[in-house]
Amino acid sequence: MIRKLVLMVFLSLAAGGESLAIEGMGNPWETIDDAVCAGLKITDFSYDVGAAVTIKISERVPETNSLPGYCRVVANIAPKNTVEIRLPISGWTGRVLMAGCGGLCGEIQMARTDDALVRKYAVAHTNMGHAESDVAFADDAKMLEDFAHRSTHVATLLLKAVTKAYYNRAHDHAYFRGCSTGGRQGLTAALMYPDDFDGIIAGAPAAGPAVPNIVWALKANTRSDGSSILDPIAINILHKAVLGACDMNDGVKDGIVSDPPTCTFNPAAITCDKAKTGQCLTLEQADTAQKIYDGVANPDGTKYASQGYSKGGELGWLRTLVRTDKPAGMEGVAQNYLRRFADMPNPPKAIADLDFTKQLVRLVTVDSLPSFGPGGQRLALFQKAGGKLLLYHSWSDDSLTPATAIDVYTAHEKAMGGKEQLDPFFRLFVIPAMFHCRGGDGPDAVDFLSAMETWVEKKSAPEKLIALKANQSPPTNTEYLFPLQANEVLFSRPIYTYPWAARYSGQGDAKDASTWIKN
Repeated sequence: MIRKLVLMVFLSLAAGGESLAIEGMGNPWETIDDAVCAGLKITDFSYDVGAAVTIKISERVPETNSLPGYCRVVANIAPKNTVEIRLPISGWTGRVLMAGCGGLCGEIQMARTDDALVRKYAVAHTNMGHAESDVAFADDAKMLEDFAHRSTHVATLLLKAVTKAYYNRAHDHAYFRGCSTGGRQGLTAALMYPDDFDGIIAGAPAAGPAVPNIVWALKANTRSDGSSILDPIAINILHKAVLGACDMNDGVKDGIVSDPPTCTFNPAAITCDKAKTGQCLTLEQADTAQKIYDGVANPDGTKYASQGYSKGGELGWLRTLVRTDKPAGMEGVAQNYLRRFADMPNPPKAIADLDFTKQLVRLVTVDSLPSFGPGGQRLALFQKAGGKLLLYHSWSDDSLTPATAIDVYTAHEKAMGGKEQLDPFFRLFVIPAMFHCRGGDGPDAVDFLSAMETWVEKKSAPEKLIALKANQSPPTNTEYLFPLQANEVLFSRPIYTYPWAARYSGQGDAKDASTWIKN
C-alpha cells in the first residue's frame, strides 16, 4: 500500500495534480506515461523482495532500429546484487523473463535479453551478487549464497514487483532462460524456488561434474612440461577418423555425428609409430583421447559422471583443451579448481601437479546443485506448482560435457518412476555438433522461447525442436532473433526428446528438417 501511495502522489504531482495516472492507466498494453517510469525511483520494493532495495536509475530509453522503447530500471538489492530491468513502454505481452548469466558473472549482461524485449517481454538480468572477475568472491559467505541461488531469486521477485507497479497489473507468465552458469541458475530455481517461474529453459548447466570433467580432460592432455599431447594436427586426424567411422550412422554424410553414444570408434585403431606422425596417433595420444571420452574417474576406476566429451566434438577441443602459443581456453577454469585444494599439504599449483588419485574430485557451492530430495521431491514441487522445465545440452559441447544435463535428467527419471512421469513437465533435448551453448558445425539456433510459450500457455509439450544452422551467428552474449529468414538458414534438423536421435529418411533434401525421422 505504501509503494502504491508513493507512486500515486508522484504521478499526481507530475500531472499538475489533475489526475492519478497509475489509477487510471487501464489497459496495460497502452503506452505507459514517462512519469510512471520516473516514479519507480522513489518507490520502495524492499517488502516485495524481502531485502533492502535501492532504485538507482529509472529512465525512459527511446526506441532504436533494433529495440523498442523501454523503461530502464537499475537497482541494488542488499548486500551487493545489481539488477537491471527493462519494461517495454507499449505492447507488453504480460510476460516477464529473467535471463541467466555466463561464467562467474559479476556483471550485467542485458544483451542476453534483447530478443525477448523485441518480443515485448519485461526482462531482467542480475550480476549474481558480486562484481569480481575470479572465484575469490566465493570466500565471502553472503556473496557465495547469492551466486549459488539467492541473487536469481530476489532479482526475480523485484522484476515481478517492478513490472506490477509499472503496468498496474501482475504478469501473466514468468520465464527463465540461461545457458552454462545460466543453466545452473535455471535448474537451481526449479529445485529451490518452485513458484518463481512458469517455464524454465536451462542449457548446458555448469554444475555437478562439469568443472571436474574440464580439469580431467585438460590434465589428461597436458604433459609435465605443460605442452599438449593432442596438438592441432592430432586432433584433426582424430576428428576425421571419428567421422569416417560414425558420420553415416544417421544416414547422411554431412560432417555431423548425430548420436555419439552409438559411435563405437576406438582411437587405438588409428595408432602407428612416430615415423608416420601426421597420418595417425601415437599411443600416448590415443590413450589421452580415450581418457577425454571416458571422463573423470575415481581412483578405483569407476566413473564420476556418465561420460566425458563426446565423439564427434573433437574440433572444439582446439579452443578449450589445447595449448599452442596461447593458454588453452579452459586453463583459467582449471586454476580456479586448484583453489579447492588449498587446505591440503603441498596443494597442486599447476595443472600438471594435479593427481586425481590423491586430490579426489571436490565439488563446492559455486558449481553444485541443491539436493534433489528423496524421490525427486524438490522437482516434484516444481511440477505441482505447474512449472515446465526444458533442459538442453549439446553432444559436442567443448566446455561442459553433456553428462552435466544427462545425469540430472536420468537421476530424476529413476527417482520419479520413468520418462513417462517426467514428460508432462520435464524434457531434455541434446543437440548434435553444437559447441558450448552455440557454434560448431551443427545447428545452434533454436527458438526455445516460442517452444516454452506453447508448452506453458497452450499446454502443448514439445515432442521435438527445430534447430537451424544460420549463415551468421549473433554477437557474443546475445540470442538469435526469431523468426530467421529463409536466406539466413543453411540447414535445419529436428531435435527429439532424449534419448531419441534424428535420422535422415532417405527421401528429399537432407538439409530440410522435414526429411528426418525419429530414430
